[in-house]
Amino acid sequence: MLTLEREALAVMRTHAEEAFPEECCGVVFASPDGQVVRRMTNIQNRLNAADPVSHPRDARTAYYFDDQELFEVVKTGERPGWRIVLFYHSHPRHGAYFSATDKARALWGGEIEMGPAHPGVAYLVVSVYERAVRDVRAYVWDESARDFVETPLGVGA
Repeated sequence: MLTLEREALAVMRTHAEEAFPEECCGVVFASPDGQVVRRMTNIQNRLNAADPVSHPRDARTAYYFDDQELFEVVKTGERPGWRIVLFYHSHPRHGAYFSATDKARALWGGEIEMGPAHPGVAYLVVSVYERAVRDVRAYVWDESARDFVETPLGVGA
């Protein structure tokens, strides 16, 4: 089971509603003072505009982290007392499922044989329709299944 603090979940839900009709993305850290949400920049529109052949989808149906921000996130997660709990993104006008694209991005080199790119880190998908969150689901790597599987989501204080 993945447990999120009520405030962290509220921040992610708000982010998804504000970003609609585009996908939002971000990260949740565990810190000495509790969970911290960091919104990240979805650069998918920029990638699509620069190279629509390699990046045919825009931010309405995809997200991509800014490389520098992701580097900063990894560094923050390595600080004493800090760790990355999960990465999150939204699915505007779609369910909170873990898509094939989501899975590929969560895998080292996009390959199931290589395992997760960020071991021990969960993935959260927020389903949002017309600026209202409908569902939130979490996914974790299951070593015995060699796949990401849905896990129960608990909400704490």
